[in-house]
Formats: sequence, structure tokens, C-alpha cells
Amino acid sequence: MKRALIILVMSFTAAGSASPAEKHQCDNCHVFSDKSPGVVLKAPLSALCVGCHSGRTLSGEHIVDVVPSMKIDELPLSNGKMTCVTCHDPHEKSGYPKFLRVKPTDLCLKCHHFK
Repeated sequence: MKRALIILVMSFTAAGSASPAEKHQCDNCHVFSDKSPGVVLKAPLSALCVGCHSGRTLSGEHIVDVVPSMKIDELPLSNGKMTCVTCHDPHEKSGYPKFLRVKPTDLCLKCHHFK
């Protein structure tokens, strides 16, 4: 189990492309209208991510759009569900690869505790 975790963490460190936020292409994901104040997404959150990152739904990837079976305090949920943005922040560059919210070696342990 720990070996699989190490392999997963290593896969996060591969170089990725620039995010829409880096390219300032907000309209890739957001709808801007005088009729709808606030932030409006073009599609459900995970569908937006998979629209560009279709390979992220393959076997071996983390599942999304599920209610976590453990308590998660430090990472955001969307309507109580884990989504792509639970681990990744498309708006800010944290300095970690793949726009991860926390250091790759710590990310999985935010939810999964091994004894």
C-alpha cells in the first residue's frame, strides 16, 4: 500500500502545462454575464476539469464526486464531495507541481492515514 502511495506521489511531480489561470483565460471555465452575478461555472466542477484532462478518469486515478469516508479538514469539498479542486487549485500557483494545494508527499496523508 505504501509503495502505491509513493508511486502516486511521484506521478504528481511530472511537469504539466500552464493552467487557464496562468493564461488568464477565465472564460474557459466561467460564464460572465450581467444577468448572473458572482462566479458561474460553465459546467459541473469535475466535468470542467475532465473536459481538458480526459486521461484523469482512467484506472488508477483518484475518484471524484464522492463523499469522503473520512473527515477532511484542510482541503475544500464541493457540496460535501471530493472534486479535482479538493487537491488542485487552478487559480493559484502554490509552488507545488500540478497546482497541488499542499506538498505532494503530504497530500495523500491529509485524508489517508496509514498505521
